[in-house]
Amino acid sequence: MGIVNGEDFQIVYSDTPGVLKPNYRLQESMLEASESALTDADILLYVTDTVETYDKNPEFLEKAKRSGVPTFLIINKIDLLPDQKELEALVEKWHSILPDANIIPLCAKEKFGVDMLLSGIKAKLPENPPYFDKDALTDRPARFFVTEIIREKILELYDKEIPYSSEVVVERFKEESSIIRINAVI
Repeated sequence: MGIVNGEDFQIVYSDTPGVLKPNYRLQESMLEASESALTDADILLYVTDTVETYDKNPEFLEKAKRSGVPTFLIINKIDLLPDQKELEALVEKWHSILPDANIIPLCAKEKFGVDMLLSGIKAKLPENPPYFDKDALTDRPARFFVTEIIREKILELYDKEIPYSSEVVVERFKEESSIIRINAVI
């Protein structure tokens, strides 16, 4: 979970696995986690991009449509489209699939549309007391981020030569006054 705190709001983002038609048990489990968001979430953010096809998982989109959860369909990477007409056609296609969704085209890399998305989310948030302390950024411990940063660097540096199933185990994590000493096994 990622937590964003403001003066008068707290947004708790729960990042679910991508939505796809499952071909094996792990993907079925991932889809179940995504579908649980349809009942647990106050707002659904469905993130797609300009190259993803609409038929990736029509069953999930149908469940999202029937869920009654306020939905934002976010089309990322709009900077890759050659012209405005293609963007308009893409928005229209998604609107036909999820007619009640707030469709927000954006370019996360350039931060275009991000403020509009945040404003839309804040407008749809239910009023509740904060779930987490105001200085919390996540529900995960530092060790988790150490393993993720190491995995990220492995995948960035070795590209397709390293499988995504690479695992990192932190064997030692010791905070000293001026340094954090980490031993990890890949």
